[in-house]
Amino acid sequence: MWDAGWWSRRVGKPDGSREIIMRRLGLACVAALLCATTLTVISGTTSTAASSTPVAFPSKPKGLKAPVTLPKDVDPASAYVPQVACQPGTPRGVALTRDLVMRTYGVGGAGNTARSCTEGVSEHADGRAWDWMVDVTKPSERAAAADFLAWLTKDGGTNARRLGVMYVIYNEKIWAIYRAKEGWRPSSGHRDHVHVSFSWNGARGTTSFWTGKVQPVDYGPCARYSGQPGVVNGQARTSPCPALTALVRKTSRSTEELGSRAATVRSAQTALGVKVTGTLDTTTRSALARYQKAHDLPPTATLDQPTWSSLVPASTTWDAAGSMTSSEAARYGAKNYPTTLGPWATGKSVLVLQVALAVPRADRNGYLGPRTVAAVKARQQALGRPVTGRWSKADWAALAAAS
Repeated sequence: MWDAGWWSRRVGKPDGSREIIMRRLGLACVAALLCATTLTVISGTTSTAASSTPVAFPSKPKGLKAPVTLPKDVDPASAYVPQVACQPGTPRGVALTRDLVMRTYGVGGAGNTARSCTEGVSEHADGRAWDWMVDVTKPSERAAAADFLAWLTKDGGTNARRLGVMYVIYNEKIWAIYRAKEGWRPSSGHRDHVHVSFSWNGARGTTSFWTGKVQPVDYGPCARYSGQPGVVNGQARTSPCPALTALVRKTSRSTEELGSRAATVRSAQTALGVKVTGTLDTTTRSALARYQKAHDLPPTATLDQPTWSSLVPASTTWDAAGSMTSSEAARYGAKNYPTTLGPWATGKSVLVLQVALAVPRADRNGYLGPRTVAAVKARQQALGRPVTGRWSKADWAALAAAS
C-alpha cells in the first residue's frame, strides 16, 4: 500500500502527488464549444474528472462537533512539515481525532497511526498520520468518507486548519491545506482508507478545535546534523529549527532506524549489550536512547552516523578533527572559534573543544551535551575562569596559553 511518505522519498514531492495515468473512453464531443471527455481512474469504480473530488461529496456534509466553543480566529494553514524524527506513537490530537471520527460516523476501522521508521519519509513514523479504514467500494463507508472529507475541506479548508490537518488522501486523490487553491489533485492508492496527516499542533491536540484558542505554531522535532534523523522531542517547539550542521564524523555503516533488519544491527546490539535479534526493535531503540544520553549524542534513538562512530569506533572513516592532540586542538580553537559555545551547540567547533578538553573518545561527538558541559566547568575552574558551562573566546585563549 502506497502512502505519502513512501512516494515523497522517491520523487521529492512533499505530499505524495503524482500524475495518474488515465484512459480516455473515446466518447465523441457533442458540442462545438463543450468537449465532454470522460476519464476513468485506474482500478477505480468511480469515474471522476481529473479536478474533481475523490468521491461524490454531499452538499450538506455531516461533520465533527468541536468539544469547545470555537474562537473567531482560525488557526494558520499548516505548511508541509515532513517527518524528521523516528518517534512512533499516537499523540493526543491524533487519538482525539480518530476517536471522534469513529463516534461521529460509526463505520470503518480505526486503522493505525504509528509504524516502523523504515518506510522513508512518512508522518506515520512520528505518529502524525492516521489511516481511517473506509473502503471506497463499500457504499456506507464511502458515504462516511465523503461526509468527513467534504466537511474538512469546505470553505477553503477552515475545518482542516482548526483540526491541524496538513493533507488527506483517498481514492487516488490528495488535498493539502498548503495547496488548498489547487483542490483535489491526482495521487495514488488509498482506496481502502483515508490517510490523514497532521501538523504538530494538530497531532498534539493544541489547535482551536480542541482548546478554543489559536496557539503558536509548533515546529516539531529538529535534526542536528545534515542528512541524519531528528532529535526525539515530545514537547512543543515554537521557534523554527536551527540550521543543520555538517557531520563531524562519518562511518562505513548506514543509518538504521526502528524496524531495520540490516546485518549491522546485530553488531550494534552486541555493543549495546541487548539481546541479538537482528531487528532494531523497541528494546534496542530504548538501549540506543540510553547510550546517547550517556555519551553526549543527539537523542535520536537511531543508529545514526554520530552514534555508530561512538558505539563502534572502528567503523569511523572520517573525523573532522583529524588526528589533533589536545594541545593542537586548544590552539586551533583559540585561532578559529570566537563564538561562545553553549549547551546543545553542534558541529566541528564542539568536536575540537571535546578533543582539547580530552573528554573520552565515546563522548567526542560534536554535540555539547551534559558530559561536555561538566568538562567545560571543570576546566574553567582549573584555569581560574568564571564557571559558566559556556565556552568563550577568552576560555579558548586561556586554554591555549596553558597547553
